Amino acid sequence: MSFKISSDGSAAVDPEYYWIEIDSITPRGVKLQLLSISGVATYGNYTGDTFWTHWAPLPKRKKPNDIE
Repeated sequence: MSFKISSDGSAAVDPEYYWIEIDSITPRGVKLQLLSISGVATYGNYTGDTFWTHWAPLPKRKKPNDIE
């Protein structure tokens, strides 16, 4: 994992991880990160609403004994 602080200093971002455009194979009925048309991100279920433009899977937490 790599990250950097955004140019305005307001967020930590991963320069190699991108939002996925919503299309016909976007998962439905499961929890996702969703990005709105105005650029606001939230967690929720995608139901086909055109208010959402992009999505991302949820991050997974490592178990204490996981080896990198």
